[in-house]
Amino acid sequence: GLLATAGSCRIEVWDTGVGIAAADRERIFSPFYRNEHAWRIDSAGHGLGLAVVARCARLMDASLGFESRLGRGSRFWLRLPRAHPALAGEAAAPLAPQTPAAPLPRLSGTCLVVDDDPLVTAAWRQMLQAWGVQGFFAEDATQAFQLLDYGFHPQAILCDQRLRSGESGFDVLEALLARCPQASGAMVSGEFHSPDLQRAQSEGYLVLRKPVDLAQLHGVLARCFQS
Repeated sequence: GLLATAGSCRIEVWDTGVGIAAADRERIFSPFYRNEHAWRIDSAGHGLGLAVVARCARLMDASLGFESRLGRGSRFWLRLPRAHPALAGEAAAPLAPQTPAAPLPRLSGTCLVVDDDPLVTAAWRQMLQAWGVQGFFAEDATQAFQLLDYGFHPQAILCDQRLRSGESGFDVLEALLARCPQASGAMVSGEFHSPDLQRAQSEGYLVLRKPVDLAQLHGVLARCFQS
């Protein structure tokens, strides 16, 4: 629904879903965060919808919030300030042309990616191929160790934190590195408050935050392949 006042417009969206638990309320606007119920009912989402809304709200100087009751549903609202009359008719300044970024140099090495999202895996595959990296992909620890049993020797291991198998991505990464002591590894996650990620960082592991910066990732892989 839409509620217009003299100084703002408030947009509300209601649903009759399962509601949002107290433990999830501070995380639902984080990029790539999806709770366990969301994974069970739909494996195709990426947990980006509310994160995009929250970022747009900040850019538009809008306020955003929600109310929720478990078992009853949720109501999300976005309050947008009305434009000042003196500014409403002004045309936006044209954007300055941007110089396209120089392509990143090709690499030479082997990388194992543990991620159970087919769309994310397809993106990993395309990117690694473009960089000249030989990539292998697994959905969980079982598939990853099968690749090692078949003779694949990764120089770099990238493991997503949240796996639908219920395994901890950090535990999987540690087990793989114990099997491949010559490899370097990093966690990949869109979460910020996970105990496993905090433990990984406290033990000196690299954590790459989603959306992953390509230049940073390229540099990480380059160092892995040189070591």
